[in-house]
Amino acid sequence: MKNIYKRGSVGFMALLMLFSSSCSQDFIDVPAEGNPTIGSYFDSDQKLDNATNGLYGLVWFNMNKEGFYGITDVISGNMYADIYNDFGNFTDLSFTNTSRYISDSWRSCFGAIANSNAYISNLPQSVGPNVSKEALNNALGECHFIRAFSYFFLVRLWGNVPIIENNADYSKNFVIPSNPTEDVYKFIENDLKFAIANLRTKNRGSDYASNAHVSSGSAKAMLAKVYLYQKKYDLARQVAQEVINSGEFKLLGGDELPAKSFADLFLQKNNNNEESIFAWQWTGTGGYFDGNFTNTLFAPENRLVETTYSGQIAPSQDLIKNVFENGDRRRIETFMLPGDYYPNLTYAKTLDLGAPKILGYTFELQYEAQKSGAGLKKYVIGKENLPITGAFNPVNNGESSMNSYMMRYAELLLIHAEAILGGQTGSTSDANALKSYNAVRKRAGLPVKSVITFDDIFKERRAELACEGDYYFDLGRLPFEKAKAILEAQNRGNREVEKHITISATNLLLPYPADDLTKNPKLTEVAPYTFK
Repeated sequence: MKNIYKRGSVGFMALLMLFSSSCSQDFIDVPAEGNPTIGSYFDSDQKLDNATNGLYGLVWFNMNKEGFYGITDVISGNMYADIYNDFGNFTDLSFTNTSRYISDSWRSCFGAIANSNAYISNLPQSVGPNVSKEALNNALGECHFIRAFSYFFLVRLWGNVPIIENNADYSKNFVIPSNPTEDVYKFIENDLKFAIANLRTKNRGSDYASNAHVSSGSAKAMLAKVYLYQKKYDLARQVAQEVINSGEFKLLGGDELPAKSFADLFLQKNNNNEESIFAWQWTGTGGYFDGNFTNTLFAPENRLVETTYSGQIAPSQDLIKNVFENGDRRRIETFMLPGDYYPNLTYAKTLDLGAPKILGYTFELQYEAQKSGAGLKKYVIGKENLPITGAFNPVNNGESSMNSYMMRYAELLLIHAEAILGGQTGSTSDANALKSYNAVRKRAGLPVKSVITFDDIFKERRAELACEGDYYFDLGRLPFEKAKAILEAQNRGNREVEKHITISATNLLLPYPADDLTKNPKLTEVAPYTFK
């Protein structure tokens, strides 16, 4: 099967993808700092609760620093970059399986799986007598959740992938076939059900720090999403309704407007707020692998960052012109247009790191990113502005401690509405579907609707979750010809030159890393997984 090729008068190509997967010994190689500490060290519940911290940040660093956005929002047409940087190869789909963005993402996922496997295999016999069964079960639940999330990412990007449940077995024989997507999804569901049964339940309040790790409710929300992707609408509806009824999560701001709003989601002081279901965690004050690079990558100009590496990606012309309705409060918090004012952003008058900082920032056209006429705003927090932005470390390329959302309650509400609709045709006026859907719109300052279709929900998801890595996967849920038409209709150029891609493909899957294709001669083979 094919992925996307570069062709046409503007020189674009589409790459095509095999429906199989690869693996190598590198899958279980992660930075030393990410390896689990196994032994008799865990002699208290508190120590065990902190054992899994690395699963929320360190193992995802290589993907998060660049690749995550290239393989999701740039490919999908939410973001744009000129061909002269690495992101540009994902704008025009000229990337190949030698791209580091692809290999970094692949290895981050399998690194998280390897770490989770190590804990699952060793924790039960590596805790002291003072550790409670509840704490042990919770830690194991976290590992099953992270492993499920990793495979959910892999199966949506690459299709058939090898299921690695035991690191020791894999180390002995790393030349193994892929497993079919239906087995991968079954494995994901099993892991999430384990997590639901073993993770703690939470009452999320103002103590945001206590929300950093996932809960049983987080696992239920993720399972609802997994069901939705498989078109198991009844199950998705049931589980989403359970999460809603629990009251654990809520929209940040919601009915509290204007005291809190959509903009408050992207302030560091609101990390792990009541809307956050699962997020990668960053500190930005430790070593190289501890920080979030989004402020540096997204900020349109150097005065907003601690380095000279800004503006690597821009909002696409399609995102700028075709996504947000008039009056949508999310637009200004997703990308900047000339004249937009941001009271919480701090910037320096000059590029001198010692220059005075100014509170409040107005975007001007001269600072546009990638000739887009705009600049990204989501995840841009500017220069140091305690306690709102937190501290930066210029030596480490300006990483911040802003979380990376992997799932928010707003998405769960839209999943609930779509599951009630029950497909990609027809419409619904179901009161519960409308309640969930309109809650997201009301926070955005938009009028409510009395009847909704799949296209309404699909468009709402794009506006709500733009630049958070979901739109590419949403396109993958569409009939391929519909997704192809959407991608080909997008302006993939900048404000000066309009460009379009021509896609010759049968799916939207990515190519597997070249090194892994070479190392594993069985990679194009697909064999059923033997469930234990």
